[in-house]
Amino acid sequence: MRFAHLSDIHLGFQKHEALQKIEQQVFEKIFDQCIARKVDFILIPGDLFHVNIPEMRVQKFAFAKFRQIYDAGIPVYVVYGSHDFSPVSNSVIDLLAEVGYITKVTRATSSDDGKIKLDFLVDKKTGVKIAGLSGLKVGKDREYYEKLDSSSLEAESGFKIFLFHGGISEMKTESGMEGENMPLSLLPRNFNYYAGGHMHKFNAQKFDDHPNVVYPGTPFAGYHSDLEDNAKGQKRGFVIVEFEDKIKSIEFIEIENTHYKIIEVNAENRIADSVNKELQDKIRDIDPTQQVIIIKVQGEMTKGKTADVDISAIRDELNLKGALVVNINKNQLTSKEYSITEAKGANKEEIEINVFSENIGQLRFEQKNLVGEPGVQLAKKLLAGFVQQKLENEKNADYNARIKKNAFGILGLDTDAS
Repeated sequence: MRFAHLSDIHLGFQKHEALQKIEQQVFEKIFDQCIARKVDFILIPGDLFHVNIPEMRVQKFAFAKFRQIYDAGIPVYVVYGSHDFSPVSNSVIDLLAEVGYITKVTRATSSDDGKIKLDFLVDKKTGVKIAGLSGLKVGKDREYYEKLDSSSLEAESGFKIFLFHGGISEMKTESGMEGENMPLSLLPRNFNYYAGGHMHKFNAQKFDDHPNVVYPGTPFAGYHSDLEDNAKGQKRGFVIVEFEDKIKSIEFIEIENTHYKIIEVNAENRIADSVNKELQDKIRDIDPTQQVIIIKVQGEMTKGKTADVDISAIRDELNLKGALVVNINKNQLTSKEYSITEAKGANKEEIEINVFSENIGQLRFEQKNLVGEPGVQLAKKLLAGFVQQKLENEKNADYNARIKKNAFGILGLDTDAS
């Protein structure tokens, strides 16, 4: 018997047409392999989508692919992640579950003493018992795990799998996601397999009371920093697990996506003219044809605005040479002179990112989640939440309350705090 484990697909994250195509191709390749290798079921522990209600093209693609896997007779077991989480079951994941294409794993009830009790579901074909907790907004996960009635889960016999979405302190990797990690001890003990999501690099480890804790990592990219890791040789894919009464093997299946080149410049104690010259020198002799080009500029300039590091001309030159995509990262570029800047970009997504990174990058915060890439992503989530459309027949008061609740959830705050 065998099952597949994939996570952090982030369908809908990519805004550039070429990257959208790669994002979908990678997902198709994974499902094709699942069918070809005749897996008994598929596990997705969170962030299947980049937001809980992605744009229509993403929804149509997802429904077509899950219909394909449904027709192949392969069950799919899912929990929410921190991106596609919906506290009111208002997400595409819920729509997929309603039509029977996937099954939501989390089945939780609260007892009088405040404990959270989880029920198992049983895979009909294999008899495997599956339980799990959905991912929440950053900082909220630990609170739920501390209330979890682990004893009832641990007492259950049989082959057991636990799905979770969040960072584990003992397994933090250099390119893991920012945010609070929880100790492994908060997960219930003695399951056969722990299917993790949220960390974007493959990581599989064994512990005394928690054998086979596995993160497959993102199969392509859920953040711009993932593209940088890809350019530096990070392997992407998913996991297939062979088992009987115990785990027999855990195999990482690499899925190739595209070709990359990365150009990095250190702007520390320099001025914009010097940085611009180095960028021009570095692109002069490269062939960017049909490749994703990553341009990363970081460091603190001695003076001037970060916007004076003008990458627009360089991007245009690379595009003329046939680059597939030119991805620009100035999130960690700052200047000793602070000014609010006007950012430019090739499309709406890039303009938003540049606006956030230009201004966030020049601020000084002690909280790590407010600066650099995490700060940009937090700002993007808030913006996406504020522009959600009203639902059919939804009253203004209900709409405002929903938007407020979503914003508070993104910030990890209590809705009662206001």
